[in-house]
Amino acid sequence: MKKINFLKVTAFIIPVVCIGIMIGLWANFRKKKEKTEALKDIPTFSLTTINRTLLNSKTFGNNQTKVIIYFSPTCHFCQAEAEELSKINNHYQNTQWIWIASEPLDQIKEFAHQYNLDKQINIFWCHDDGAVFYQKLGMSTVPYFLVYNQSNRLVKRNSGAIKLEKLLLNILHERK
Repeated sequence: MKKINFLKVTAFIIPVVCIGIMIGLWANFRKKKEKTEALKDIPTFSLTTINRTLLNSKTFGNNQTKVIIYFSPTCHFCQAEAEELSKINNHYQNTQWIWIASEPLDQIKEFAHQYNLDKQINIFWCHDDGAVFYQKLGMSTVPYFLVYNQSNRLVKRNSGAIKLEKLLLNILHERK
């Protein structure tokens, strides 16, 4: 008798657990899909720059490629990418670089100054208060790259370290 009750309970519990897992996976998939959809066009944002001015997504024109880099000043990969940008930026003056971090403005400013990138007119250094932008876009790591073409459409997304020139290589070939 106990064996039959155990089998009935098991026959009930296993499908319920499986259905619960499937619903959880489906909800997670939908959430990720919504965040990916939100990235297709340059996201709406308003961030404080290291100069304590507001920078928003409407600031950018449609005649330049835009690269949004979510970074951390203590990230070794981010440091290497800043070093690389300091060497190649003169080749990419028609690219707007938006570096965003959740660390305090002073740390971001010091990071930008360390690589002589704080006074470049095509590079913006921004503070994401409370990592709201990071969470809104569902980013999972730093560095995180979003590359938008001249029409503000997403053309490349990359999570983790990558050579900046490699990141832009395909985009530049698409223009020709």
